[in-house]
Amino acid sequence: MKLLLLLSVGLGLAWTLQDQSQVPVQPGFSPEQVTGSWETLELASNDRSVVEEEGAYECFMTGIDLLDNGNLNISYFHRKDGRYINGFYVAEKTDTPGRYIFEYHGKNYLTFVAVTEKFTIMDLENQRDGNPLIVVELHGRTREAGKLGMVHYRRQTARRGILPSNIVDVFFKRYGSS
Repeated sequence: MKLLLLLSVGLGLAWTLQDQSQVPVQPGFSPEQVTGSWETLELASNDRSVVEEEGAYECFMTGIDLLDNGNLNISYFHRKDGRYINGFYVAEKTDTPGRYIFEYHGKNYLTFVAVTEKFTIMDLENQRDGNPLIVVELHGRTREAGKLGMVHYRRQTARRGILPSNIVDVFFKRYGSS
């Protein structure tokens, strides 16, 4: 029994270390860097259906507010029954600056992988039923500014094993060409 417990702890620790190496946090992250208005440009997932129309993770972030306790209030629009519905979730800070957790279809781990004045890349991992669901998001202060993050975004989706065919240009889907 002790051996089984030790093995379980060891495997959990190995998974945690592996996850941290796959999801690097923006060096010198400060939550003030990500507050304000954002436009979602692209969503990618190891399960494309969750970022397609009316998928569980097809949402359009509109802004991030820093709460007094250090948590983040993230507002977004989600498409349901053909209509856009405003929503939000509170991402709770962890001991690692740039990493947050929140509940949505199970526990989600949110990591700010890249943050600049013009774009941010967020990596979400949901561990439900033992199968990791990975979603990588590209957001820009404007559409043009967000395009500056495309190289970093493609690198992160490749690092997470997400196929190019599982990347959705949600800005174009929502607004069309501009």
